[in-house]
Amino acid sequence: MILGLHRRPRIADASTSAIIGAIALGLLTGGLGGALIGGVAGGALGSQRQPLEMAIREHFKSLGLEVVFFYPAPRALKVTFSYGANAYWTLESVVPDVLQLSPDDTADWLYGNLVDMELPKVLPLLRRAS
Repeated sequence: MILGLHRRPRIADASTSAIIGAIALGLLTGGLGGALIGGVAGGALGSQRQPLEMAIREHFKSLGLEVVFFYPAPRALKVTFSYGANAYWTLESVVPDVLQLSPDDTADWLYGNLVDMELPKVLPLLRRAS
């Protein structure tokens, strides 16, 4: 937790499809050797936090929502997602100026604010609109 908000999940907690996608990318960019090196490095990196975009896409996917656009900034982010055919919503998370956080903690705070505070505010509206 960071200031009462959830931190980004660890890479080891990523869905199987995200991990398979990373291996496929290794194969495309470095052949079999790249995949093997990626697998070894992946074991060491498994305890690292997921990149902010990956963590948000995984969370939204678990709710049946598709992230369409991801707009990062140093202390803010916007996420546009689809919740139905031709139905979109944009959420924003901005770190208050009073918080002076490291870049890693800033990413964790943005993730936690978006999934713990901002998204729950709109989910009831989306369910009614669907």
